[in-house]
Amino acid sequence: MKIEGYQGTNIYGDQAAKLTKHTQLAASKNQTNNDSTGESTSVELSEKAQKIMQGAQVEPEVDLKKVANLKNAINNGNYKISAEDIANRMMAQVDMQKED
Repeated sequence: MKIEGYQGTNIYGDQAAKLTKHTQLAASKNQTNNDSTGESTSVELSEKAQKIMQGAQVEPEVDLKKVANLKNAINNGNYKISAEDIANRMMAQVDMQKED
């Protein structure tokens, strides 16, 4: 397995992009309708949508030393994957999503 460059993910990135696109489309549609009537429209985002937008703007810090160590371990065949750790982290993520 070869890892090239930073492949970090922002769990809110896709959701924020969809929300932004949807909001822009709605605003564009309203602007087109309002140009003829002279009315104005305002859009308010829900608290959850605001959290998603804030999360999308935060870039995670990258520990380059850790990345280099992981690359070396993978290339040398020394990297051990713990299925239990992965499962625990996945379940923790599900629990966090349930709280929202």
